[in-house]
Amino acid sequence: MTLPRWLVVVGVLVFGLMLLPVALVVWMSVFDSEFLTFPPSGYSLRWFAGLARERGLFGGLQLSLVLALSTAALSTALGLLAAVGLSRARLRRRGALENGFLLPLLIPAIVSGVAIYIYLYQLSWMLQVRLVPTLGALLLAHTMITLPWTFRLVHAGLSSLGTDVERASLDLGRGPWQTLWRVTLPLLRPSLVGAFIFAFIFSFAELEISLFLISPGQITLPVAMVQYAEFRVDPTLAAVSTVQILLVGTLLAVTNRFIRFGQVLSGGVKG
Repeated sequence: MTLPRWLVVVGVLVFGLMLLPVALVVWMSVFDSEFLTFPPSGYSLRWFAGLARERGLFGGLQLSLVLALSTAALSTALGLLAAVGLSRARLRRRGALENGFLLPLLIPAIVSGVAIYIYLYQLSWMLQVRLVPTLGALLLAHTMITLPWTFRLVHAGLSSLGTDVERASLDLGRGPWQTLWRVTLPLLRPSLVGAFIFAFIFSFAELEISLFLISPGQITLPVAMVQYAEFRVDPTLAAVSTVQILLVGTLLAVTNRFIRFGQVLSGGVKG
């Protein structure tokens, strides 16, 4: 089907407007001047070379990477268990339960952060155990906000598989666990990889919830960037943002080369 020319032009303009902030951030990261002025007096890569000396930003980057990897692993595992349980079990109102996993997407992140903090604070007061602010609470919160994505992606993959292959495996004498491990999981590999990557990206860039749950002296990269901007505004922040853009963009491009995110999101992935 051939699209009208005006619709193509509108699409290109919208896409360009979406990418314009990214291009501006990358452009500002190579400004030579310490102050952001337009047009720039010159260009330099010294802001990238100085990132390792910014202990707050570099430490935030390390913590964000560890936290994002842990969140992605935990969220993907829980999403897999929930998706398998709901898609293969014979439950009444299964559709309502599946939609319930998507409810956290309707709540603003700042509201979720406040609610989680208040709940864990009250619980810690009752149990006389310090629950917030701790890294465990931060991991729990990041897992909660990424679980809808991992559940949705894995559930879409299971829906595309059907049950014929699993029934054939059971008929040939394999038990339920052997079928899950040797048949279902290998066929779900594209969906699992997609879920892991999405959870990693959302956790890595999360700011609002992290503001309430970070431990003293241990801050994530988005929080470190906010704290840095309170005292200084120079191309260092643009350089850090450019590193984030390159990291996430490369991760998505390499992953999409093998699993095709469009197919995963539409539930049409085949093993």
